Amino acid sequence: MKKPIKYVNFILFIISLLLLISLQSYTHLSTSLLSILPNGEVKELIKNFEQTQNSKVLLLAVKDFDNEALKKILTLEKELTALPLVSKKGIKQNSKFQKHKEVYKLYSQEIDLVKLKKLDVRKELQALYNDMTSSFFPVQIDKNDPFKILSSPRIPSVVLKNGHMILDNYGYMSFFVLQSKSLKEHQILYRQIKTIVNNDENIKVFSPVFYYVENSQAIKSDVNKIILIATVILLLLYLLLLRDLSLLLNTITTLGTSAMIATMMITQLYDEVSIFVFVFGISISTIAIDYMFHHYIHDFFNTSKSLNKEVLFGFLTTVSAFFILSFTSFLLIKQIAIFAMVSLFVSYVIFALLYPKIGFKKFNYKHYSSSYNFNVLNPNKLLLLSLVLVLSSSMWIHFDFDLKNLDYNNVKLKKTEKFFIEHFNAHKYISFAIKANSIDDLIENAKIVQRTVNAVQLPLSDLLSKNTYEHNKEILQDMKSIHNTLVAEAKQLGFKEGYFDSAYYPNKKYISCTLDKIKAYGMDVVKIKDTYYTYGKIDKDIYEKIASYNFVKSLSLKEHFEKYMKESINKLFVLGALALLVIIVLLFFITKNTMGYALLFLLFPLSIVGIYAYFTAINILHIFMMFVILAISIDYAIYLSKKNDALTKRAIGYSLISTFAGFGVLIFSKINALFSMGIVATIGIVSIFILLIFVKGVKHES
Repeated sequence: MKKPIKYVNFILFIISLLLLISLQSYTHLSTSLLSILPNGEVKELIKNFEQTQNSKVLLLAVKDFDNEALKKILTLEKELTALPLVSKKGIKQNSKFQKHKEVYKLYSQEIDLVKLKKLDVRKELQALYNDMTSSFFPVQIDKNDPFKILSSPRIPSVVLKNGHMILDNYGYMSFFVLQSKSLKEHQILYRQIKTIVNNDENIKVFSPVFYYVENSQAIKSDVNKIILIATVILLLLYLLLLRDLSLLLNTITTLGTSAMIATMMITQLYDEVSIFVFVFGISISTIAIDYMFHHYIHDFFNTSKSLNKEVLFGFLTTVSAFFILSFTSFLLIKQIAIFAMVSLFVSYVIFALLYPKIGFKKFNYKHYSSSYNFNVLNPNKLLLLSLVLVLSSSMWIHFDFDLKNLDYNNVKLKKTEKFFIEHFNAHKYISFAIKANSIDDLIENAKIVQRTVNAVQLPLSDLLSKNTYEHNKEILQDMKSIHNTLVAEAKQLGFKEGYFDSAYYPNKKYISCTLDKIKAYGMDVVKIKDTYYTYGKIDKDIYEKIASYNFVKSLSLKEHFEKYMKESINKLFVLGALALLVIIVLLFFITKNTMGYALLFLLFPLSIVGIYAYFTAINILHIFMMFVILAISIDYAIYLSKKNDALTKRAIGYSLISTFAGFGVLIFSKINALFSMGIVATIGIVSIFILLIFVKGVKHES
């Protein structure tokens, strides 16, 4: 054996590491829940909405209405607005927008034709004159629309105390707009705000941006903890089980190489990859250990034996299952399946082809010649019982379609958010988007929504559109007589000459709005590819009135997540059933006479998961992990169907302990996505241990 071959494994590791660093694959990892949504219009809409001013708002409330509370909030306002990425959102509206509304009011607002038809110019003008001459307070008259023929959207009132906004039954409050864009800027701003507020119990402060920072920190901390625990446990296990330093170092190197290659592959396919994929990738490597154990224990690393067919069949069935599951619409599972296929392929090739050439110490099996099977469970009876339990579980199984339940449960921040939601009745509202192929069409669509539901707040509807301009211009042409009568009567009553010269008079040319101009008005409009979008909020009870418009899109994360989850779970069941069918067909050709015994490794773990489903709602990651466990189980079924001896069971036992160390630690995670996979993995592994130890094995012909 030439010595250079001994270093090939380490050279592959170094090359993979250098490529990983040069490609900066780790920068694609994301802690955002949006990263598991498939790319598409809805995802782009929500991502852009989260960058708008209305989304990046900071709410501040100080308890009580006394002078001390007022001084405190004024001091906080001063300190917060001193930060470069914070500006106060006042009551006063954008001056440029107000000027636009005033100049094009006659053309942009809807004209009340019923009121216009009944209008008596002389009578209405006389009433205005009487109010002006008899009222002690000055009377405000709109020179463009003195008779209020134009209809305007309802503007919500703001409650003030001592000239400052207040929160009913609590204290003073302020609104701020945050200009931070990246996670790094969010983190810096978060620390600055928290330093200013200084954990004062009488101060409530909240921003949706806080979720980015706190959840990201919590997820990264949790992930690092899980990876550390898994790594330590696996190292200890391999030291105890292998007792061969050279094989241990090579095994760790192989697992690292496979994980890095899989990471590079997945990050080249996707711009954004959930960090959960990487965590699962660390765990999936423990499945690959199975290939090493069976080659090592059955002495394939020291002899000129051909390929271990049982391991090859097991590898092919597992990869086939992941390949079928990769067609799911649920992006997280798709990415995990691709990661698993690449990782397992690399590991198998190195273990099966390179390790025999490297050569390792022969496994000492003289202490493991006896079987640890207690033979207390009849496989046929257990198979029948498992089948009954699997079929029965369909009566009580229920699903959790809320994707947010997979995320980190930030209890403290949710409590603060709930405080503001309840005070503003925000739980009654739903965010939505309006889309169009041009800005002019977008404005027109906003006007349609505004006319349908007057209570909705859409500042864009006050802008000028070509359609409204032409429509109003035609009406205004017919209103010249009203204008002339108004000017003449006003002169007779003593109004200042020229006071109503602009009233109901079409003297403005149409000027289209541009994206830059709209943004200067302080409105949120984004362009995604060739489509323009704006955002609004509406009462949930009346959303159905506008939902039928093909240019309206709901931005409710809960609604989209539930719809997405239902579609994904349905498709996952179809793909899972197909994967099981393929596995069963492969089992038939591989195991033949021991088919029933092999099926027990499918149905028994499935039946135990079915019992677990009686006590909890099943989410999509429970289902996915169930199929992963079934794919692993098949490997063991094939091995035992071919060789039901002490060495095979010893190899499976080592593999199960290793797999439990990789997947089992996920049950310590505070993130439900990881915990869901961990609990099903633990149930599955324990189930296989029961089969391995207590079930009568099949007899093989010598």
